[in-house]
Amino acid sequence: MDTSGPSTGPGGPRALGAWQLPDEYVALADTVRRFMESKVRPIEDTLPHDATDVPDEVLASLQEQARQLGLWSLNTPQEFGGAGLGVLGQVVVAEEAAKCRMGAYFPALGAFGGNPPSVMFSASCELFDRYARPMIEGKPGKAFTAISESSGGSDPARAICCRAELKGDRYVINGEKMWTSHVAHADWGVVYVRTGEHGDKDGISALVVDADAPGLTKRPIAMLTSFSPYVLHFDNVKVPRSNLIGEEGGGFALASDFLVRSRIISSRQATG
Repeated sequence: MDTSGPSTGPGGPRALGAWQLPDEYVALADTVRRFMESKVRPIEDTLPHDATDVPDEVLASLQEQARQLGLWSLNTPQEFGGAGLGVLGQVVVAEEAAKCRMGAYFPALGAFGGNPPSVMFSASCELFDRYARPMIEGKPGKAFTAISESSGGSDPARAICCRAELKGDRYVINGEKMWTSHVAHADWGVVYVRTGEHGDKDGISALVVDADAPGLTKRPIAMLTSFSPYVLHFDNVKVPRSNLIGEEGGGFALASDFLVRSRIISSRQATG
């Protein structure tokens, strides 16, 4: 039996043979930790205790400092101009970036922005350039992702009832979405709708919808926190057919990939 005792690694003693975080991720965590301590928390200390955003000019400065450190568009693949971090790298950043009052909703106060909804990487070049690329380039703008409904949680195969019917060159959307985050200041969003039979996993599609589309109304859901999710009501909202992401009926696979990754990362934000 080996009695030499525990080995020492980043973060303290580790049992012999235990997996250790690779050095590059230890360095990444340290960079994010120092950025949070020196840049983010001093700004947050000047804001009201229940603030959910940062003044535009302050956020712009904070984001520029983050970009100089390479802390920008971290989740975006390199071929689209991002840092291309995998899930492990995103987890490392998420835990440290959540260590502020807004961390559960806006890690690092939004300093590490530039990430469009991940399904946009499956969109057409025209759709990507119009909606997603400006975010990666650092231009102002936010987006939401609408999956959940009153018929169930984030279960796109069975719960989605909000329907889109193709009429000519446009989809017409009717129904509701619930618990949708980041709606208040969003310019557009990805909405998962039913285009096929109820309960059919191949009957879900993803559409890009402008936040100011005629027929779309938004209502905040009262919460005990100052950050409210929203109900989205669609009343004959017309969306160009070209706003379809991928193939019609391919939304379930897109949503599943997004949900698996985001739930892992969200758990580390909660830990942070």
